Amino acid sequence: MIPLTSSLCYGPLGACQLPRLWWKVTLNEAGALAPDYPECSGGLDSQVMERFGLDKQETLGYIHGEKPNYLQFEQWIREQKGGALDTAAVEEWNSYIRDRVHKPAKLADIHQTLGLENDGTLTSALLLNHLEDWHIFHQRDLQEGFAALGGQTVPLISTLDHGPLEVCQLPRTWLKVVLRAKDLLHPDYPDCGGGLDARVLDVLGLDKEATLAYLRSELPTYLAFENWVLEQSGGKIDRQAADEWNEFVSQRVHNDDKRVDIHAILGRQDDGTLTAAAVLNHVEDWHLVHAALTQ
Repeated sequence: MIPLTSSLCYGPLGACQLPRLWWKVTLNEAGALAPDYPECSGGLDSQVMERFGLDKQETLGYIHGEKPNYLQFEQWIREQKGGALDTAAVEEWNSYIRDRVHKPAKLADIHQTLGLENDGTLTSALLLNHLEDWHIFHQRDLQEGFAALGGQTVPLISTLDHGPLEVCQLPRTWLKVVLRAKDLLHPDYPDCGGGLDARVLDVLGLDKEATLAYLRSELPTYLAFENWVLEQSGGKIDRQAADEWNEFVSQRVHNDDKRVDIHAILGRQDDGTLTAAAVLNHVEDWHLVHAALTQ
């Protein structure tokens, strides 16, 4: 399986890349990680452990041996670090993740994989890694299915992930719709509900039924979908509306009922410290997919 949990994602500790590292090692332990993806690269995976003073062999050994869900993994990290990570170090690390650019050879390789012209306009390592994962997922997992998860999967592209248009939620909506079209989406997830899925289409001025019809019939790659979105929008989107939307998505908090419901699923006491909708949705997704993989 392609590890769709991205470097941008974070849990309650706030540190990017930790969830991706956990998920890759977890998949590998279950024999389900795509063979061309190392469980722990010499790049960001090793760097995130070094940055926060985590022993590499102990960390990998813990995940392999205990097979923790993500919240259990973070609790183990807290125990190693005296209860928390340094806030300034987390902010510095996350900025590095968001601002990183690939070296020329890596740029050329990913552009070739994606079928894009390497003209210097797309250099963000974060974005290119997203696109490469989604492209390979479309080639493989969308065709081969998710046997390791019982045939259907939780959508692991997050609300915060975005493509070249820089619109949060749009890639997640794409993923859910194409998964449902192939009968691969976890039954607890609607492919395009009345929440963020419908709202992101409204922000972009897209007709919901026309968008769903296109996705279900064409099953496009993510880049092809964004090109279709641009065609519907006359070649450009409303940048101000998109920026306001992204701010809303990143700052959103769940209402009391939703927060209580997710905490119950997680088996976590709702002590009022975890209210951010993006983080709660992250850990709910990871909790459910971990249960499907390990049970």
